[in-house]
Amino acid sequence: MAALVPTTATYKTFVIVSLGCAKNTVDSEAMEQLLLASGHRRAADASSADLLIVNTCGFIESAKQESIDTLLQLGAEKRSDQKLIATGCLVERYADELVQELPRIDAFVGARNWSALPRVVSQFEEARAPGSSLALVELAPPGELDLEIAARHSSGPSAYVKISDGCDQRCAFCAIPFMKGNHRSKPAELILREVGQLLEQGVREIVLVGQDTTRYGHDLGQRDGLASLLERITDRFSELPWIRVMYAYPRHITERFLGVLRERPRVLPYLDMPLQHTHPWTLARMRRPHRDTDDLVAWMRDRVPGLVLRTTFIVGFPGETEAEFDYLLESARRLRFDRVGVFLYSNEDGTAAFGKADQVPEADKRRRRSRLMAAARDITLEQNRGMVGSELDVLIEGRPEHGSAWYAGRSYRDAPEVDGLVLVQADELPVGEIVRVRVQRALAYDLLATPV
Repeated sequence: MAALVPTTATYKTFVIVSLGCAKNTVDSEAMEQLLLASGHRRAADASSADLLIVNTCGFIESAKQESIDTLLQLGAEKRSDQKLIATGCLVERYADELVQELPRIDAFVGARNWSALPRVVSQFEEARAPGSSLALVELAPPGELDLEIAARHSSGPSAYVKISDGCDQRCAFCAIPFMKGNHRSKPAELILREVGQLLEQGVREIVLVGQDTTRYGHDLGQRDGLASLLERITDRFSELPWIRVMYAYPRHITERFLGVLRERPRVLPYLDMPLQHTHPWTLARMRRPHRDTDDLVAWMRDRVPGLVLRTTFIVGFPGETEAEFDYLLESARRLRFDRVGVFLYSNEDGTAAFGKADQVPEADKRRRRSRLMAAARDITLEQNRGMVGSELDVLIEGRPEHGSAWYAGRSYRDAPEVDGLVLVQADELPVGEIVRVRVQRALAYDLLATPV
């Protein structure tokens, strides 16, 4: 990790706008801690900040456009005494183009070396007068990747911990390896240190994230590295009630890993496993290794009773026929995934599928997504109705709005930000703690409950 550079005078305060996935959120938190440690302070908003920092996403077209729009807006509004810094995946992928197209940005810091941020700010102090539009560009050498975080600070009862970065897969639709490089596992001791720091601040749920969490430890010579890591976390931190695993790659699910989910109650029986599709021909074009989905899901559910499965699908991949989509739709109905997200295929330059002649029309992609989401919603509602009358442990996160009679929380069935909520009607509940509730009513995605 780069040495911290104490701030001197001009650029004292900052705001960070974090876009994209949970892994970006972890990086944004790390940047914040680096700036605080080097003497900077958080600003209340962009208008009162000296430094405007945008941690961008470059995964798909809609995410790229959101990042560009945010940079353009902040660039148009910034004063001559403010500095605008773009960081993250969009920078890693398109730094040269961004320098040319967005002249109001003062510095670009790649996704692989966000720890350079304090050094970049110090260069403003040393060599750039306020109002200068000459951009600084900080990209890591090929193969290097920031994984260590100076300190972790929680903003709520749940926290993400990134256990790896990068990806060794080369799926035909995905640009992540271009932005993040190959898979790198964070050493277990660094992960355990982060978990300990977060627990000291009252965190009750740790969510493990990475581009491919089930590959954790492979680059360190460990076949079952994720299972070993989960065992070490639960052995060391008996006071941690919930651990959740996201972004599991189907090929790397192992018997031992499922055994940990089954035998260690604090490792929640919940798994986010993006399948992307189920038709073998589509998966082959996607360069996703085909493993019969029915057999895979049956094996997992047999090994982990009550397992909650979340998955994501891509519709409209080049060459996807109506028959292939219908196969996917029927698979989703038959397998009854507990949580489903659906993305439209995004034609990303540099990927193997970019520019293929057999692109699916946008209208067809949207129609297919609507049909698949409707089927998934019906299944989730039916499953939620089956929960009525049962009792659940719920992590209370706060009230949805001031003066509300409800508290918002999540059960083991719900991951932060992507799944539903359990809304608990009560006069007073301890925010940040796990309480027992009884489900009274089911909605399409949420549950309504009262304390036991």
